[in-house]
Amino acid sequence: MKKGSNLEKNIGNKSLMFLAINAILGTGIFFLPAAGASIAGHSSLISWAMMSVVAVGISLYFAELVGMFPKSGGVYEYVKQAFGGFAGFVFGWTAWIIANLTIAMLIAGSILYILPGAGMLVSISLALFFILAFNLISYSGISVSTKLLLVFGILTIAAIAMLIIPGAASVSLSNFVFLAPISSIFLAVYMISETFFGWETVTYLSEEVRNPRILPKTIIIATVCIVVLSLLLVFVSLAISDVSQFASSQAPLVFLSSVIFGSEFSKIFALIIFIPLIGTAASWIISSPRLLYAMSRDHSISNKFSQIHKKHKTPHYAIMFQTAVTIFLTLAAFGNYYTLLSMLIPMIFLMYGAVMLSVVKLRISKPRQQRIFNAPFPRIGPLVIVVFFAILLSIWFSTPNALATIVMVFMLMTIGVPLYVMIKLSTDEKFTEKFFDKTSWFFDRLLSIWYKSGDAQNVISKLDLNQNSIVLDYGCGGGTTTSKLAEKAKNVIAVDISEQQMKLAMQKLKHKSNVTFFKYSQVPELENYFDAATAVGVLEYMKDPKKEVGKIITSLKKGGTFSFLSFGRSIGFPAPQFAKNEETIRMLFKDLPVKITVKKENKKLAEYWYIWGKKIK
Repeated sequence: MKKGSNLEKNIGNKSLMFLAINAILGTGIFFLPAAGASIAGHSSLISWAMMSVVAVGISLYFAELVGMFPKSGGVYEYVKQAFGGFAGFVFGWTAWIIANLTIAMLIAGSILYILPGAGMLVSISLALFFILAFNLISYSGISVSTKLLLVFGILTIAAIAMLIIPGAASVSLSNFVFLAPISSIFLAVYMISETFFGWETVTYLSEEVRNPRILPKTIIIATVCIVVLSLLLVFVSLAISDVSQFASSQAPLVFLSSVIFGSEFSKIFALIIFIPLIGTAASWIISSPRLLYAMSRDHSISNKFSQIHKKHKTPHYAIMFQTAVTIFLTLAAFGNYYTLLSMLIPMIFLMYGAVMLSVVKLRISKPRQQRIFNAPFPRIGPLVIVVFFAILLSIWFSTPNALATIVMVFMLMTIGVPLYVMIKLSTDEKFTEKFFDKTSWFFDRLLSIWYKSGDAQNVISKLDLNQNSIVLDYGCGGGTTTSKLAEKAKNVIAVDISEQQMKLAMQKLKHKSNVTFFKYSQVPELENYFDAATAVGVLEYMKDPKKEVGKIITSLKKGGTFSFLSFGRSIGFPAPQFAKNEETIRMLFKDLPVKITVKKENKKLAEYWYIWGKKIK
């Protein structure tokens, strides 16, 4: 897959602005004014003012980053550029988990607003309908998606304005009583912060914007608009309603509409609110697969997610995968809006903290990188925001269930790491070399669980060996196979990508004078040289296993024999693409002058694929 984008550039200036407002505003503005009031009463207005200042600051730094790297990866791209591929993956994965939790929360929150007393069957049916409908629209192309999001963005602003403008006429400043302690004000900041989160959603669409240079300005202006709308709405809410009733309301803006317009109109307003609420879910559903697309393009996750639909120009496999995950999470946590929120906020703080640190790092490491927008105080400002997040997290950590939530957060953030390692080991030669260099001692002992001396003898028994044989051990690892070959052959050429792995093998074989070690990158291309060849647990870590098989067969003399062992599905992990079945394995040898036998054994929770044969010409 080539690095350039195949996505369709079809998002204009106006559409991007409303999309940004709708995506960032989220459900927070419809639920969290009540949550803030329940913690700090009227003083929660101070909390909103504090978070507003921080939000504008974050938007400035996102604006700088998106101007530097207008790519679909967003958070993933920024952290990768600053701290390397692994850090990029961890926070890109975190961003994708956040997106899915957010969508589940939005769906749950939307239905809670319109049907607070609905049965589970009705609620689930509605949730599935909207998830499938929005994903179908997303699949159909960015042009259709943009038009939909533009409508939702306008309706979001209109719904909030419907409360602010008439409500302002009833405002009484004498209603305000600021008595909450500082700790409550900060805890309220923590709870309401989700209202302003979502800048990354806009960045995921960077490669589909007609003029990417407008992205920095759009993010800043959208944030300022959200700050103004939020402050005005909270001010009006606290000024005209009974704060205790408002704080206890499950649908606070519906309660507010009843105060302004009467209880009969509030039922209609619940429907009005539902439309922008579900529209916010649409924003996340449409934008988030672009993150998978960007990560896949860098071989951080399955390469299927970087494939673009020929007709619709959308990352269709990424969209289908996210549809399945969204449905699962929505059903698993259905109706638990505040449970989902409790997991989201600390995860978002950690992710945004990494983004803020990326600004500082990139100012130091890439001072001459082109920046469409230069944020003020680039080295101090982001650090202040990180410290602010740390203070909020420390205050929240004293609340019940915080420790259990943090454990869950770290589990969600790291659950994708094994997948990342597996994919990088089969796509990135430098990563593979470093991985085995650093884990050689551990990996040698781990592999010994599945590959013992008896297994090595089984592999070697398929070869025609004598005291004059010259043998290639392709991927010698810790030397288990090499030592068996050294007992039966004249000379053994042992090759491995990892220097540390070879050192382990050398130590084991220090008394064997007929073994010569070569690093993978230094092996000359030989033809018709070896009498036999082995490759145990090697093809799984090759970007192009068919090419490697071709090299091994080419190096054999006519009549030379080979014996490979590859592992398919193992302890629940999926099989490499080439080892899914016998047919895919035989495809590795297509058009090669060989006669082969393939045999599968299931043992030790793994599939053992024995592949052996002879070069016939």
